[in-house]
This record gives sequence, structure tokens and C-alpha cells, in this order.
Amino acid sequence: MNESSSDPDSDSNSHSGELLGVAPAGLGWTTLAALVIANMIGAGVFTSSGYSLAALGSPGRVMLAWILCGVWAVCGSIAYGSLVARLPHSGGEYLFLSRFVHPSIGFLAGWISVIAGFTAPIAAAALGAAIYCLPDFSEDATEIKLLACSVIVIATVLHLVGLAVGAAAQNLIVAAKLALMFVLIAWAFLFTSADSWQGQPLPNAEPGWSPSSLAGWIVLAGSMSWIALSYTGFNAAIYVAGESRNAAQTVPRAMLAATLLVTLIYLLLNYVFVFAPAAESIAGEGRVAMIAAFAVGGSGLEWLVRVTIVLAMVSSVFAMLLAGPRVYQKMAEDGVMPAFFKGAHGAPKIATLVQAGLSVLALFAADLLQLMKYLGLTLSACGALAVLSLWWVRKKLPHAPGLRWWERAALLIYLAITFCILAASWKEHPAEFNAMLITFGVGLVVYLIWPGKQDAVLMPSGAAHLENKAVDG
Repeated sequence: MNESSSDPDSDSNSHSGELLGVAPAGLGWTTLAALVIANMIGAGVFTSSGYSLAALGSPGRVMLAWILCGVWAVCGSIAYGSLVARLPHSGGEYLFLSRFVHPSIGFLAGWISVIAGFTAPIAAAALGAAIYCLPDFSEDATEIKLLACSVIVIATVLHLVGLAVGAAAQNLIVAAKLALMFVLIAWAFLFTSADSWQGQPLPNAEPGWSPSSLAGWIVLAGSMSWIALSYTGFNAAIYVAGESRNAAQTVPRAMLAATLLVTLIYLLLNYVFVFAPAAESIAGEGRVAMIAAFAVGGSGLEWLVRVTIVLAMVSSVFAMLLAGPRVYQKMAEDGVMPAFFKGAHGAPKIATLVQAGLSVLALFAADLLQLMKYLGLTLSACGALAVLSLWWVRKKLPHAPGLRWWERAALLIYLAITFCILAASWKEHPAEFNAMLITFGVGLVVYLIWPGKQDAVLMPSGAAHLENKAVDG
């Protein structure tokens, strides 16, 4: 895997390749698309619609929120593809923001990776697994928290003794997730009579898909904060661009194709979630996929859904505990993390312990919906900063091609929808919005006091920012 040491990207690229188990020949279109699909489909799609229905009151409005977030994700994949086409190296937001805007903003992207890229998603994935594993307990029950904590502890111990979840096992679980979705969709649309679909607005809720007032639109945009989390993995391929064959063309195409496919799956799946069961049975529920499966296929399909979702979320915890500490290890090698994160003999054991500890703290500090709101806001804001850096490409890379009309349109639509989500969440979810601001603020303070930061963040490749969104995660 070792590339020439004279290549400034060689260290981060070989490191990310080792994590993925890829050959030095490079990742192809199919593998990159699969990576995006695996990162997009996680806990959020199985849990978000129940919370959204409680907030919006109408199944149609829940679907409108999913459609708008789908447009947001497709435009985001085009905008991120434009960045990769002009700077086809590994590093993600860390790289783009450091090179095109300012080192402090690039450092901030790495900081967000620590908090929102892995810590909170690990906690959310563990919580999701526990919620579906113990359906007879309320979502805030102590037993749920303890089981989620046990998942994190077990995964940490296995990583510390050298046992990692293999790529083959991960691929099988991803395939099982996709198979489950197609089974549920096919069962609902092909084998369930139209009379058995129970989806109606909640009592006293305004019917229809479109809000009739500004206040209604604000609530809808606010609910998009946690739905957006289900889409945030659309940019997963940028973190391994340096490992890809003909990255400037392959990565953008793979991201766009995968995002379109996942968006279609999401819309079909959530149509089943919100229209098949009775609205009262799923409003405010995190187990919406299980309830919908029972409505269309009885207890047998419900059990299959539960098992597959638990396996998928446990797999996410293992994957993120594998990838996250190695990102911090690489950032420590670049000089923007404490030196003890480097680890010995290539194993970042201290970083793994720190990551697990932070995730357990997040687990007991917030419930699943709060984590999803915070993650959706923070990752969306970080993504908007990265996309905004396209305006500075020509200044930093004078020979790079200018933005084409569809790239400019995608950039503007992505930023506009992100702004609406953030503005609405400022009003609707002030606690999570303030937590996002605090995260960014603390990151800037750390940058200002960090010794030797200037040389590190100006490195051409940045850190190997393998931000895994498998919880939707």
C-alpha cells in the first residue's frame, strides 16, 4: 500500500486505503457508489418519520420534507463533485476548506469530525440498536441506555484486542439492509390491499402536503434538520478520492448516481412508513419501521425488520469505532491533535478509548431525537461551508475550470435549503442550535491556542477525514 514518500498525499491516502481494504490500483465507480449507499442508509431512515409526523401532523407533509431533503442531497452531491473535480485528493472538508478558504476553517472541519462526525453518531447508532432490540421498553428507559452503552463497550474491547469487523461482513450487512428495504416496499405495494393502508393526518391536524402558513413552513423546515441526517452520507466518496481511479470524473458520478438511488428508496420506504400504519401508532415513535412492517406484513415481517436494523446499527458502531480513532491518529500525525493519539505500532488504542468515552457521555447526555437534531444541524452547516468554498476555487486554483450553470444552480439550491433548515431550527430547536454554535465556537478557540497549527493545516492533503454517517446517518 505504500506510495512514494515524495507524494504529499501518500500518507493519508495509504492510511484511508488500509481502513477500506482496497488495492493500490484504486477504487472504481461501483465501489465508490456502494460506499455512498452504505454511509447514507443508517438509523435515521428507520426512526425519523415518526418524529416528523408528531411535529407536522400530516403524512403528506412528512413526505414533502423527505422530498425537499432529497433535492438538497442531490444538489449537495453535485456541488461536492465539483470540488473533487477541481481538487481530486483525499481529505474531504478538511482539505477543501483549508486550501480554498482559510486554515482555521479547515481545522474546524476536522474538529467537527471529532464531535459530530463520530462521537454523536456512535451514540445514536447504539441507541437505535437498543431501541429496536428492546421494543417493550420506552425509548428513554434506563435499560435502553445501558444496553446501548454495552454495545459501545463491547465494540471497544474487541477493537482494543485487535478484532475488527471485516469488510466482507460489513458488505453483507449493507446488502441485508437493502434487501430488507426492497422486501418491505414490495410487500407494501404489491401484496397489501389498498383498504388496509391507514395513513391519515393526526386528529386536529391540517390535512394536505403543503403548509398553508409561514408558521407551518417553519415547523416543516425545522423537522428537516433530523431528516437531513439520513442524507448526509451523500458525500462519503470524497474522503477516499485519493484512492480512486480517475477521481475527478469517477467520484462525482458515483456520488450523484448513489444519491439518486438512495433518494428513490427513501421516498418509497417512507411512503410506506407514514401511510401504511395508523398515524397515532407512529407519531413520536422511534420504532416507525417496526410498526409499519407489522401493519403491512404482520409479526413475521416485523421480526425480520427488527433483526436487520439491530445488526445494521451494531455494525455502524463497530465501523465508526474502527474509523474514527484512525482519523484522529492521522490528524495527530499532521499536528492538529494531541501526540498521544498517534498510538503505538499503528494501533490507536488511546484514541479508541477516548472515542468510546466521548460516545458514552453523549449517550447519557441526550435522547435519540436530540442527537439527530444536533447531528443534522452540525453536519449540514459544515457541509454548507465546504460547498461555499467553491466560490474561492478560481482564486486559489487559477487554472481550474469555472463553475458550469448546473454546478452553480446546485450550489445555490443546496445553500438555500441549508439556510432554511438552520433558520427554522434556530426558532424550533434552540437547544440543539446553540449546541451546534458551541461546537463551532470551541473548535475555533482550540485552533487559536493550538501550537504549530499553521504548518499542519496547510498540508496539501489534510487529514484522512473518513467521516462515517452510517447512523444517518
